[in-house]
Amino acid sequence: MNIAKLERMIAVYESGSFRKAAKLFGMSQPALTWSIRQLEESLNLSLFVRGPRGIRPTDACERLIVRARLIVSEQQRLLAEVERSSRAQAIELGVHPVMINARFSRSIARFREAMPDVALRIVEGYSSELHERLRQGEIDLAYCANATSGQDDEEFDFMPLVQQFYSVFACPEHRIFAVAEPGVPREPHDWAQVAVPNLTSDQGGAQDLMMLLEGVGMTPARAAVRSGSMGLIRSLVVDAGMLGMLPDDFVFAELAAGTLQRVPGTQVEAPPIGLLSVIGSYRSASVRAFHALLKQDARGDRTFAIAL
Repeated sequence: MNIAKLERMIAVYESGSFRKAAKLFGMSQPALTWSIRQLEESLNLSLFVRGPRGIRPTDACERLIVRARLIVSEQQRLLAEVERSSRAQAIELGVHPVMINARFSRSIARFREAMPDVALRIVEGYSSELHERLRQGEIDLAYCANATSGQDDEEFDFMPLVQQFYSVFACPEHRIFAVAEPGVPREPHDWAQVAVPNLTSDQGGAQDLMMLLEGVGMTPARAAVRSGSMGLIRSLVVDAGMLGMLPDDFVFAELAAGTLQRVPGTQVEAPPIGLLSVIGSYRSASVRAFHALLKQDARGDRTFAIAL
């Protein structure tokens, strides 16, 4: 038994005629009659009987027709849902705040131009948050740093794309740029700190970083603001005159305009940013296309073409 045979049975039942039902399906009457006979044999019961006024359904057909309509209706709903999904595909993408920049925005615009029927649902979060979202199946892809533990390395597939450097920045008129007397330690300054989840002072490299920050007057006691918003930290540095450690690319425009300066000797290399996904997870055609676009953009290739 299949859905097509049930649909033909319903048509015969509703029209009261094999000839009318055959016309609806664009098939010959003998072919439709044979299809109904096959259904009767598979069910081991009679569905219709012929009389002087045409055909009439049997009691078994009356009972079966209710279930058949439900089955056909559910199939139609399923097909409609699949069609809607294919028309309105979506990519759930997690993005590290450092990558929310002009280049990433242009990549999104190029992808939308190439695949206008695909919606991008973007979640901003730091790497540890995005790792967990991937594990829970809440996002398809993450644009962030790789996991650090051996267990995570076996869980995720990572393609590094962008090497990041961080520096301490301040407005040009900040007193930190005044010439300090030899042997005199720098005075402490108010500074704004990005609150990164799961980052502890005993983490690898963290102590060296703290020594570097204290060397330019960024002591924990003067950490005036802690925020998960990198945009707010930038604003506090640019507009409120605080110190702050930010990705170099994140303040590229301010550096070019001269509204920010890097504090000498504070540049450090951070783990690379790239595309992260769960090993063995299914990638739709749209996810593969977006993956390819980000990869090409990171390498400076402007000849992107959808390759499914």
